[in-house]
Amino acid sequence: MAIAENDTRTDLALPEVTALPDPANLELWRNRLLAMMLGLFLLTLSALAAKVVVPVLVAVLFSVMLAPAVRWLTQWHVPRALASLLVLSIAVATGGLLLNALAKPALDWVAHAPKAIEQFAHQVQQLWRPIADASKKATEQIAQMTQAAPTPAPVRVVDTSTPDALFQLLSAAPAVIMEILVTLLLTFVFLQHGDAVLRKLVELAPDWHAKRGVVVATRDAQRDLSVYVFTISVINTVLGVATATALWALGIPDAVLWGGVAAAFNFAPYIGPMLTVAALSVVGITNAHSLLLGLAPPAAFLALHLTESFVVTPLLAGRRLALDPIMIFLSLLLFGWMWGIAGLLIAVPLLTCLKIIALRVPSWATLAKLLGA
Repeated sequence: MAIAENDTRTDLALPEVTALPDPANLELWRNRLLAMMLGLFLLTLSALAAKVVVPVLVAVLFSVMLAPAVRWLTQWHVPRALASLLVLSIAVATGGLLLNALAKPALDWVAHAPKAIEQFAHQVQQLWRPIADASKKATEQIAQMTQAAPTPAPVRVVDTSTPDALFQLLSAAPAVIMEILVTLLLTFVFLQHGDAVLRKLVELAPDWHAKRGVVVATRDAQRDLSVYVFTISVINTVLGVATATALWALGIPDAVLWGGVAAAFNFAPYIGPMLTVAALSVVGITNAHSLLLGLAPPAAFLALHLTESFVVTPLLAGRRLALDPIMIFLSLLLFGWMWGIAGLLIAVPLLTCLKIIALRVPSWATLAKLLGA
């Protein structure tokens, strides 16, 4: 009897106990949600404050790239302020020489751009005329068959009240000059006081290993980013020179200008070369007597760009800092939407800097893997 009672009790169904959520998981998801909300807030704020954010980001990138040269001069007992001023002056002088070489042909092209675009439209219209005539003839035959009244041609109104491109460029020059001056000033400040910020970060580290990790990660990130950007700049410069040489051989005027445009736009992958091909198509068709000759300049640049993308850059820049193409495209869309042309040019350097930092921080290993090719 005792055994039977025990069996009966064992067979009784116990009520199900609902498992309570783990407090650690709830806190983790709450922190992730707060991080996403903070990220969206910062992106919106950055888009609204583009006039402030863009000069700061460009100055940070310039200071990181020039920091190894400043540190090298300070090792030779040069005062840090003097070393920062010297390195920044050399960089500005180099950029000024390049801009001076491109200024005159750029202004000439801007002045003649409306006429060139009109000529391009006329030539495209000449190429399209046989198709348009055939379509018009077919429409007339269909109208005659259906005895429909012909539709009057629409009247085209041309608005000539828009100021020319040169006037718009000159009116925007003061704001651009002010942004450049602010960026240079911020770069000098970051170069001069960068080590002071690093010392503060070291003091905030909890132990000696963390302090050493901060110093090593910062030095390595500065060196890697400086070498990477310098290598990419040299590659783009060589691409611009090769493009200018090819255009000069094809008889395209202002070949140096378009070589500089190709070099500058190549800092924005995918979108930059597409814009260069479009611009060279307009230039080639307006300066050629046939469509085949007009497509020679963009074809020459496209051949050089493919050689640079698939052979030269992987060989010289290496694959360690290679970025995922999808992440590059998304960053171009995001930064281009927020900051326009400046965002397109600094998107890849910012993404590279983020990956360099992620490679140095163990807790960011997932981000480094996500950004990697």
